[in-house]
Amino acid sequence: MSELSLNRNTKSVEFARNLTLLNRVNKIRSLLVIFYYAPLIVYLPVAIFMGFITNVTAASLDAMIIVPIVGYCAWQACYRYRDIMAILVIGILGANQLLLWVISPYENKLFHDFKVLTKCFWIHLVLFCIVGTAALINLKINMMYHKLETCDGFPHFNERFFDQEMDRHQFGIKDPYQQKVDNFQKTASNEMSDIVLPESIPVSDSSGTMDEI
Repeated sequence: MSELSLNRNTKSVEFARNLTLLNRVNKIRSLLVIFYYAPLIVYLPVAIFMGFITNVTAASLDAMIIVPIVGYCAWQACYRYRDIMAILVIGILGANQLLLWVISPYENKLFHDFKVLTKCFWIHLVLFCIVGTAALINLKINMMYHKLETCDGFPHFNERFFDQEMDRHQFGIKDPYQQKVDNFQKTASNEMSDIVLPESIPVSDSSGTMDEI
């Protein structure tokens, strides 16, 4: 028989452990949102503003392209548990970091001492470290989540669901509404069977009465 045949105490311990792990996954995921989007939200307007005041459009265009793409991939990795998207977050930011490093010496500097792309390179490096670390953590909790998906009782990990699984495998579980109807019919049938009908009343012999008159 399957794992559902294990005793209730063993299954209760397993459910409690898996529920704790799932709660930890959800808690970390809520924190990852901050580490993903706070740096992106800061970097985008800063890069656009610096590009605007110095007329260096490369930094602004780079931020307007990269930030939405990374934000979308981060959302897919965090809320859809898609591992490939977390890998893409690291890959895209790494490639963009390399691009900024290559083109920064050749920027057309309206203000020679400002060096917009160079400053964007260092700001982007901080972004890369924070968001990249978040993506690595995201990969780890995704693997934990995928393991929990294969466990009995997911995602509730409640003994009630274990009992339902046992019923489904052993007897076949019914729809709750149908179960209520069946219970009502069974109760009504039992009540009807308990009713004792009075014996038929014998019909008096009217002919004898007439003869006595």
